[in-house]
Amino acid sequence: MSLPIRIPVIYQGVGSLEQLRNFKQKRILIVTDKTIHQMVGDKLSDYFQGREVKIFDEVEPDPKNTIMIKGGDVARKFKPELIIGIGGGSAMDTAKAIYFLYGQGSLKLYDMNVMIEYNLKEKSNLVLIPTTSGTGAEHTPGLVVTNTETGQKVSLASFDLIPSAVILDPALTLNMPKKLTVATGLDALTQAIESASGKMGNDFTKALNLYAIKILFKYLPVAAEEGASDISVRGKVHNAASIAGIAFGNSGLGIAHSFGHALGGVFHVPHGISVSVMLPYVIEFNKPECEDKYVEILECLNIIGVKDPSAKLSSMVKDLLKKLNTPLSIKELGISPKDWEQNFEKLVDWTKGDILTLINPRMPSEEQVRKIFQYAYEGKTIDF
Repeated sequence: MSLPIRIPVIYQGVGSLEQLRNFKQKRILIVTDKTIHQMVGDKLSDYFQGREVKIFDEVEPDPKNTIMIKGGDVARKFKPELIIGIGGGSAMDTAKAIYFLYGQGSLKLYDMNVMIEYNLKEKSNLVLIPTTSGTGAEHTPGLVVTNTETGQKVSLASFDLIPSAVILDPALTLNMPKKLTVATGLDALTQAIESASGKMGNDFTKALNLYAIKILFKYLPVAAEEGASDISVRGKVHNAASIAGIAFGNSGLGIAHSFGHALGGVFHVPHGISVSVMLPYVIEFNKPECEDKYVEILECLNIIGVKDPSAKLSSMVKDLLKKLNTPLSIKELGISPKDWEQNFEKLVDWTKGDILTLINPRMPSEEQVRKIFQYAYEGKTIDF
């Protein structure tokens, strides 16, 4: 089945936030968190002088369904012509959810179906502005929501959620703390590698992924250290993360993310850390189906003629994690053997039920899900 490649209008570069002045809608709902509201709220309001602006700033990390539903209620009352999501992945996912709940009016959040067109643009437009460099949420048809009753992170999707426009202004990333730079950057790298080695890619997504991988390996360590205040370095990482978002938004991800969703939901591990700690083990597990694609990834990094591309790529990811001072095993996340054992069945169930497990290049059995988790907890190389 051939699917269209969907890419929003992209404004990029230092000062591109000023493009908001050119949007002509008269009722604007801005979705963000309290920190971003404090940092740029006044500036955003100034861009829309003489128009009605409402700011919904109740976004939290790992956004809950209750907050998204509350935002939907706010939108129904305010009736915005333009919805702007600005912040990290949580803010953009919340903006998408609000856009969906407002745009179609009658359905509940969990009724969202990727196979249905909702024509959301008939009521409003969506613009997304990332302030971190990693999630790629500004380009994807999906969102992740945390169920308040179970704690489970659930992936929902609709191609209507791809925004009308994306603004990539690296100046917005200059105040990112090191931990956030590392976590979001590793999320982007995980996405690019999973998308590049997935079974739903094509020539267009491959080109995007390989460039993103090359840039992130080179510039992410610099952005985390001596280049933290260098706008050109920040711009490279910011663009690479968004490029990876375009790619995986059109080709999907895999089990580094379904395992990571489960880890994050159960143990409240930051998303970028939970997926990146799984990445080396997933690379090793997917070896039988992805060897040729690993060769292409290594070639883009100027590494040619390796006998075991899977082992080499996994090793390179581990070396990067070490350089960035992040965990190489689940145990290193600080999860005790007792907590691990008590929550193990929940982790397995949530991973099996994640939609991204279904599109992984190598479909794991339940027993393999268990073994991957256990190997990753202990830091053992996958040998099955």
